[in-house]
Amino acid sequence: MPSNKKKKLIRTTLGLILLLTIVNITIPFIYAISWGSIPDARLTWDDSIDWAPSLAQAQDGRIWFVWHSSESGTNPDILYKVYNGSSTFPWSPTKKLTTDLGVDMLPSITTTADGNIWVVWSSNRNGNYDILCKVYDGISWSPAYNLTTDTNKDEFPSIMQTSNGTIWLAWSTDRTGNEDIYFKASTDNGTTWSPDTPLPDPAPANDWDPSIVGTADDEIWFVWCRDDDIHYKVYNGTWSPDYELTSDPNILDWRPSIMQASNDDIWVVWDSEGIYGMGDIYYKIHNGIGWSADTRVTFYDYDDDFVPSIMQDMNGTIWIAWTSDRRDNYDIYYKTDSPPEHDYDVAIFSVTHNPYVTVASPGLIINIEVVPQNQGAMSVFAQVECYVNSTQLGSIPNVHISKGQLAPLDFTWNTSNVPPGTYTIIANASINGQTDTDPADNTFIDGEVYVKISGDVNGDKVVDVYDLSDLGKAYGSELGDPNWNQDCDFNRDNKVDASDLFDLNENYGKTI
Repeated sequence: MPSNKKKKLIRTTLGLILLLTIVNITIPFIYAISWGSIPDARLTWDDSIDWAPSLAQAQDGRIWFVWHSSESGTNPDILYKVYNGSSTFPWSPTKKLTTDLGVDMLPSITTTADGNIWVVWSSNRNGNYDILCKVYDGISWSPAYNLTTDTNKDEFPSIMQTSNGTIWLAWSTDRTGNEDIYFKASTDNGTTWSPDTPLPDPAPANDWDPSIVGTADDEIWFVWCRDDDIHYKVYNGTWSPDYELTSDPNILDWRPSIMQASNDDIWVVWDSEGIYGMGDIYYKIHNGIGWSADTRVTFYDYDDDFVPSIMQDMNGTIWIAWTSDRRDNYDIYYKTDSPPEHDYDVAIFSVTHNPYVTVASPGLIINIEVVPQNQGAMSVFAQVECYVNSTQLGSIPNVHISKGQLAPLDFTWNTSNVPPGTYTIIANASINGQTDTDPADNTFIDGEVYVKISGDVNGDKVVDVYDLSDLGKAYGSELGDPNWNQDCDFNRDNKVDASDLFDLNENYGKTI
């Protein structure tokens, strides 16, 4: 790999001509990370919908995560959490940056040369979506104030400061009739700003969700979504053409994030949907000569990983954070290329149940897969337990798990004779004979399952005339008949008959 000095010489000598002629060459890279062997870490654990993380490191070395979050039925607010690297309490409590009744979403965070933390986001609190900002000076947050005031929708902001002190803000807006990228800059630490300016764009396309970075040699790189691909553009006093970073027509590549590493390489990370049917996180690296091949970061094939953010800390560690719905809820996950390694550390990686239901008729057999993972440096013998509420379904002792390995385990829940009600599936792991150095992820809470009253066909927690009507439509049917309804087969004998009608009648009028 070329040295930093040599790469700067390449850029200085060849400049924009090099970018125009060979920027899209795919080249082999010596630098490689085995991302699949690095565990995904979960940052948020509550039932809120957590989306769109953004990362930055403060001058004191702490890593700031900011994202938007909403509970069911509420508008999203901006939240943040700070990582300090402590072995006992590495994370601060989650704090709310905004509590407005409007929608506050899609934050971007950066640290400026004076040590301040800037967070920008899109908000409709003033009647339409504008870009708002708050600044933390190490003691307190400024009030929220507008960076844009156009009557059209401004969203997907990205903010950064260049080496010469200029603060740049980019965002997408529909003020021209379709989505375009706009930007503005401040040379006096945000006191005054240049006019809102559209990114030079010869294509009549929808451009949205930009991410920007200022490089060590004073270039400004813009990367964004256009239709289903990632595009980028470079400014070094003059504008380069638009380049396609991804171009497969069968794959959706969205939501990029860009950074420059300490060796001057440019990294772009994005979410890609299509290769495996669900979303995963990928990146490419530009080393001043050309682009690396696409590299996959997340490997959870059954749900979506999307809206990533990337940064490199002062120690050279690369952090990638994203949103995932892999636990039947939208949460923030992250991983680093050099995660801290504990001697003994077991975690519950996932809990899934099959058939996947949130409402179950009595007698349904639910198979539960619990997957513990050894995230420590030493092999362990673990005890893994599975519960519904406080009732233990089973306990498996002495599960041997080597470093980095997953150990899928099966449990069975027979809902026959289970009292009607709402149940939460919970799994727990502990290490036999050792102290777990990271116990925060030893317990995993899966989604809720409502076990119905016998006779509650539609699952609304009451047996009434609507259930009787549904049963009447299926009465006399057997498994495979056109009018068959398995929710009316209360005794699970694969037919709807007088015994099922009797069960409904016995419970008619009951409710939870």
